[in-house]
Amino acid sequence: MIFTLPAKTKTLWQIRIVLAIAFLCLFLALFINKYIMIVIFFIIATGLLFAFCYIPFYFKSYKITIDTGFISISKGVFIKRTNIMPFPRLVYTQSYSTPLSSLFNMKILLLKAARSWLLIPELENNTAQLLLEAMRT
Repeated sequence: MIFTLPAKTKTLWQIRIVLAIAFLCLFLALFINKYIMIVIFFIIATGLLFAFCYIPFYFKSYKITIDTGFISISKGVFIKRTNIMPFPRLVYTQSYSTPLSSLFNMKILLLKAARSWLLIPELENNTAQLLLEAMRT
C-alpha cells in the first residue's frame, strides 16, 4: 500500500507558520524603530516564502509505503531521503493530535524502534487508523 499526505496537512502547517510569524512580528513591534521594521519585513517575507513555496513541495514529496515486513517513508525537496523500518524492529506506535490538528480531524503517527523513530506528519484519522491496522497484520 502506498499513502501520501492529504492537502489538509499542507494547509495546517501553513497556518502554523503564519501564526508563528504573526506572534514574532507582534513581539518585535513592541521595540519599534527603523532597524526592527527591516527585521520584521525580512521575517514576514522569508516566512511567507517558506510557507507558500517550500511547504507545498515538501509535503507533496512524502510517500509512505507499507509492504510485507517493512514500512518505508520517502520525502525531500532538494535532498531525497528514504527511511525504512522493518516490522520486527518496531517496538510500538503512538498516535496523537494537537489542538489545531484535531480541528482538522487529523493525527500524527510516531513509530519507535529500539534505536530510532519515524514521525509521520498529520494524516486523516481514518487513514491513520488504516495505516496502524496494516502494520499490525
